[in-house]
Amino acid sequence: MDLKWTVTAVLPVITLILGAWLNQRSEERRETAALRREVRLRQLERDHVRLERRESFELTHLEEVYDALRKANTAAIMFRVMRTSGDDPDSPGRELSEVNRQLASLTKLVLDDDIRRKVLQASTDANGMAIDPAPPSANPDSAVKAQVSLGEAQEVIAKRLREIYGPRPSL
Repeated sequence: MDLKWTVTAVLPVITLILGAWLNQRSEERRETAALRREVRLRQLERDHVRLERRESFELTHLEEVYDALRKANTAAIMFRVMRTSGDDPDSPGRELSEVNRQLASLTKLVLDDDIRRKVLQASTDANGMAIDPAPPSANPDSAVKAQVSLGEAQEVIAKRLREIYGPRPSL
């Protein structure tokens, strides 16, 4: 056979086969890249949904804790005033007990350790002020300590709420 005829007859067949094989490999790579992109996109969507659920959970509980702290402070002051003035502290005492139970329950659900510590400290200080045997005018230190603790706890809660509600960084 003639070399020219061999090159003329075989080269197009080889080129056709090589082209088909390269096209198939190229298509496989595109599909693999598309699958990887889709997997990453789904993971990002799952992460986003998880973050949204976490923030929603955290917002709900931080708002409830913030409100419970305010109620605990008011109940502790009322209990102390009623008790030290000689009035019957039964109703404020029940309210203080109820708000303490609520606050203890809610505090367990707070995700941030620093916030949880500050809330527990504020609750402890408010209860310490409530059971202080001295009248409020005779020993204002316990009331001041309770108010400072309450302010610190409310400030860290407010800071976290601002972080959650605040503007999102652009991607």
